[in-house]
Amino acid sequence: MQLRTIQRWVIVLLLGVFMSSCNASSRRADDDDASGDDDASGDDDASGDDDASGDDDASGDDDASGDDDASGDDDSSGDDDSSGDDDHPAAKPVRFVALGDTGEGNTAQYEVSAVMEQVCSSQGCDFVILLGDNFYDIGVDSVNDPQWDEKFEAPYANINLPFYPSLGNHDGGDDFLGGTGINVSQGDNQVAYTTVGTSPLPWTGATTKWRLPSRWHRHSHGALDMFVLDTSEIFFDGLYIPFLTPDFGDLVDDQEAWLQGALASSTATWKIAYGHHPYISNGPHGNAGSYEGLPGIPYADGGEIEDFVNAHLCGNVDLYLSGHDHSRQWLTDTCKGTAFMVSGAGAKTTDFEGNNPTYWQDDTTEGFTWFELIGNTMTVQWWDRNGVMNYEGVITK
Repeated sequence: MQLRTIQRWVIVLLLGVFMSSCNASSRRADDDDASGDDDASGDDDASGDDDASGDDDASGDDDASGDDDASGDDDSSGDDDSSGDDDHPAAKPVRFVALGDTGEGNTAQYEVSAVMEQVCSSQGCDFVILLGDNFYDIGVDSVNDPQWDEKFEAPYANINLPFYPSLGNHDGGDDFLGGTGINVSQGDNQVAYTTVGTSPLPWTGATTKWRLPSRWHRHSHGALDMFVLDTSEIFFDGLYIPFLTPDFGDLVDDQEAWLQGALASSTATWKIAYGHHPYISNGPHGNAGSYEGLPGIPYADGGEIEDFVNAHLCGNVDLYLSGHDHSRQWLTDTCKGTAFMVSGAGAKTTDFEGNNPTYWQDDTTEGFTWFELIGNTMTVQWWDRNGVMNYEGVITK
């Protein structure tokens, strides 16, 4: 049995002792499930027939060059004004790179970074998003942890762009339960690094590119609004063990309230949400609601992720990006027009186990995803560590 499965079973046993009154059945009802009650052929396809309910105009907040400072113009309360800066032309291109599960400091991470640098130099990039598990195996212990240099600053030294990370389960790890994501305070060290990053770093004398003003927040770039989720909080929704865990139910209530407000106030042409845990995936973690092949096991099966996506993302964003599984996948199935992609091969790969239909997928080579948004067209390219563009597709609103 894999270590991650053992870790989650430990949590279940703890629940039996400390939380007999926990109502694990409080999941929100929704007609959609992670296998896609929507037509598996997808309302949208790689040639771009989808209508992800994005008829709003392009009035996002921040300049696409990512000049917002490290303290974060937007905050977790969702008070950023996405109706500002109406002078952004609707057709102004927005380009960015997405990849996850990067935190190894290994050869693959450096090689992927080198190709990112080449692609951004030739095609343009405004920023980079990280899809969680930024530091294996159990996150960073402080803003001065040497892993900052080993697994972030040094590998990406030649990419002079803002990085907008999300938190993964390994970012909230601890020595006892490993990389489960249950240790919220460990992830908070990555939030703190954003604030400290406005000053030179002690080991390099440079200023960090890290942009994580809150565990969940919105950042805007012309016609694009991006909604950063803390999916580890969502994974443990309802869990509370006095003296051992925070009240995850309260944390998720706050995140839900913020997201609902942020989505309602967004007038951007394109809306993309991203977090660590996938909704559907062919990797060993699998589909939310049956993670690790454990359907019906509270705080192990990803049912809370499934419910959250159904309730808040399906039909409200054009795309949900995730990592967690160390592969690259463009899934065919959609949820009320919302597309799903996994780009978790930033430093290593794992073999496929599932059979969800895809436009393209690869589990053999590390790599990243490059996006270009111009008007109503999103171009998506999948690149590998060898500098090969493996696949290109287009979504048109």
